[in-house]
Amino acid sequence: MEHNKTPDNSAKITVITVNYNNRAGLEKTIASVMRQEYENYQYLIVDGNSTDGSVDLINSFDNCDFDKVVEKDEGIYHAMNKAIAIADGEWLLFMNSGDVFMDSASLSLAMSAATEDTDVIYADWIYANSGKRVKASKHKMAVRHQSVVYKKTLHDVQGTYITAPNVTISDYIFFLSIANANWSYSNAPLSVCDESGVSSQVSHFYQKIAVDFIFQRSGRIVFLAILILYPTYKFLKNIVQWLLKPKGNH
Repeated sequence: MEHNKTPDNSAKITVITVNYNNRAGLEKTIASVMRQEYENYQYLIVDGNSTDGSVDLINSFDNCDFDKVVEKDEGIYHAMNKAIAIADGEWLLFMNSGDVFMDSASLSLAMSAATEDTDVIYADWIYANSGKRVKASKHKMAVRHQSVVYKKTLHDVQGTYITAPNVTISDYIFFLSIANANWSYSNAPLSVCDESGVSSQVSHFYQKIAVDFIFQRSGRIVFLAILILYPTYKFLKNIVQWLLKPKGNH
């Protein structure tokens, strides 16, 4: 639902949380969103008809706390597209279950980076397990949706997220498609998120380099070299990690 308490937060944002069977993560995310100092927002939760108690958690809140859609979907990008269709904010931010804001001022700090011409605001993020801060880069398109706030109207031009089977980089494709929009960098880290997940899978990596090639972000020689050498790199990396892993006392 709408939060319009002060005139300072004039730009309305729809913060979207997609969830499926991640009750513990969802609880953290809800608490993080509802702690935000930025007040002119719609909070929208899209749950894929979870069976782990997530729906009970969602229903335990008052109807004025957030809007909700609880129904079966065809995966995360399908759920994200449903949210886009009903979001009433000028800006969108996907903070999915398990993701949290850096602190209560995070959203306000991010929006303070916007100028009159800004279409996209991007920021660094923190990996939850290691505490490592990752530097966002528009040039390298090293961004994560948890730390990107963008205008909903960009979907009017570029369409919504691709929902093809086994595609795990639809957000990356979308960000590449809006690379010529006006981006503004926010100095403060916006989100804390997990380092693991589909982005760490080999199939995700191959999709990414294929898309980079299609968008002419890499040449043919580089593209082929990565395809050939990456399996060897992964093998050697695993060996090194195993050798460096502390051995228990016997």
